[in-house]
Amino acid sequence: MPTVIAKALDFINAMDTTVAVPHSMDESTAKGIFKYLKEIGVQVSAEEITARGTSEGWNPEFTKKVVGWADKIASDERVVIKNPEYFSSYMQEQLSALV
Repeated sequence: MPTVIAKALDFINAMDTTVAVPHSMDESTAKGIFKYLKEIGVQVSAEEITARGTSEGWNPEFTKKVVGWADKIASDERVVIKNPEYFSSYMQEQLSALV
């Protein structure tokens, strides 16, 4: 797995992954991460997300939602990010440094 994807999943792993329905802040952050990765030409697969979720003990419904967002963004479907400010410039800098 590329380092940039591992770092992106580290950010997601820092969220409350024990819940079935992510908090709106976590949802906005995850969507922002996937949107930014797409912008910089990095594709995250459902398999990579699922493998991390399984190894880290994420709630299966949480993992399913995260995979769904990543897939929608990858396929250019419309995705609403309610609070884009939660995907911080710090995260963006950390990810872009690994490409």
